[in-house]
Amino acid sequence: MEKVFLKVLSEIKPSNEETKMLNEVSSKIIKVLEKNAKELGVNIQAVLGGSASRGTNMKGNFDLDFFVRFDSEKDIIEHYKLLITKSFDGFKIVHGTREYFNGIFEGYKVEFVPSIKYDSPNKAKNSADISFFHIDYLKKKFDKNPELKNEVLLLKQFLKANDIYGAESARSGFSGYVCELLIIYFKGFYNLLEYFEVAKPKVVVDIEKHYKSSDDAIKAFNKNKISGPLLVVDPQLPLRNAASCVSMTSFSEFIFKARLFLRTNDPKLFNIRGIKLSLVRERSLRRGTKLIAFKLKKEGDFDILKAKALRKLNQIESSLEKEGFGIYSYGVTDDSYAYFELESIKVSKAKKHFGPVVWCEPNNFSEFVKKWSIHGISKPYVFGNKLVVDVLRTEDSKDFIKKMLADYL
Repeated sequence: MEKVFLKVLSEIKPSNEETKMLNEVSSKIIKVLEKNAKELGVNIQAVLGGSASRGTNMKGNFDLDFFVRFDSEKDIIEHYKLLITKSFDGFKIVHGTREYFNGIFEGYKVEFVPSIKYDSPNKAKNSADISFFHIDYLKKKFDKNPELKNEVLLLKQFLKANDIYGAESARSGFSGYVCELLIIYFKGFYNLLEYFEVAKPKVVVDIEKHYKSSDDAIKAFNKNKISGPLLVVDPQLPLRNAASCVSMTSFSEFIFKARLFLRTNDPKLFNIRGIKLSLVRERSLRRGTKLIAFKLKKEGDFDILKAKALRKLNQIESSLEKEGFGIYSYGVTDDSYAYFELESIKVSKAKKHFGPVVWCEPNNFSEFVKKWSIHGISKPYVFGNKLVVDVLRTEDSKDFIKKMLADYL
C-alpha cells in the first residue's frame, strides 16, 4: 500500500520549481494590488488563500485565490472594482454572495475575493469573510505536522478520481477545506480509509472538541445544516457544518471506493477517468437499456452549466417517473452531453390515476366521480380497493426530455 501512495504522490505533488514559480507570481500580484491601493488612497490587505496558501495544492493546479480585505463594506463598494481594473487587464465580474473578479495572470487562473477586516470569524456575516480565517488556522496545523500535507494530496486525488471532489452543486462532494479538516482529525489518509470502512451516517468530526459528544453536536445544529450524512464542525465557528455540501450519494461512493481500495490496493482507484458519452453508450449496451442523449450548448463556465443542467435533469427524472418510465441512470458527461438511460423510450398512452378508497366520505366520492368523468379518458372504476380513472400521459420520453432541456441545447 505504501508503494501505491508514494507512486501517486510522485505524480500529483508539485515540484520545487512549480512551488517557487507560484510563490513568485503570488508575491507579484500582492505588490501590484498594494501599490495601486496606495495610489487610490484606500487601505487594503491582500492575502493568498486556498490550498496554495498552506501547501496542499496539487501538481498542475494553477489556481490562485486572493482575499482583498477592506476596512468596511462601504470601501468595497467604492474601491474594489476600481482597484482590480486598475491593477489587471481582462478580468471579469462573477456573481456570488459578493461580486468578485476572476481572470488569467501569467498563466494562472486568479480570483480576487473582496472581504472585510473582521478580527474574529464570529463577526463575519459573509462566507468570504469567514473563509479568510481558515488560512491561519490551517497553516498552523500543517506547520505543526507538515507530513499531513501529502496525506491531503492523496485524499484529494482519490476523491477526484472517483468524481466526488468539489462542493459545487454539480457534484455535492468533499471540498478542499473538508479534505484538510478530515486529514487533520484522522491524522492521515489511511486512518481515514480505515474509519470509513466501518462508518455509518451520521459521521461527526469535531477537531476542537466544541461538543462533549456526537449527540450533543447533532442536537446543537439546525436540522437543515445536518440533513446530510457528514457533520464536520467548523473549528472556528462551532455552529457551522463545513461538510453540509456532501450528499448521501457522495458519502456512499466514498465508503464504497475506500472499502475497495482497502481490499485490493488497486492504484487505478487514484486514476481520473472522467465519464464521456462513449462510456455511457458502452454501459447502456451492456445493460440493455435505452439511451437518450443531447449535446449541451457551450456557454460560459462548464461547471456552472453542468450544475444547472443537473438540477433540470433532477426535475425531468421526477416527471418521467410519475409518467411510468423506468429510469436506470442519468447525468451530464465530461464532453457536455445530458443523458438518460431508460428501460423503455415509450410507454402506453394511458396511465391509472388513483383516487381515494371506495369507502371514502360520500362527498369525496361524488367529487372524484364528477371531476374525472369529465377529465379522464375512461369512467371511474375500482382497482383493488381504490377509485381509479385512466388519464393521458407522456408517451415519448425523447420528445419530453428535449422539450424540457430546450434552454440548454
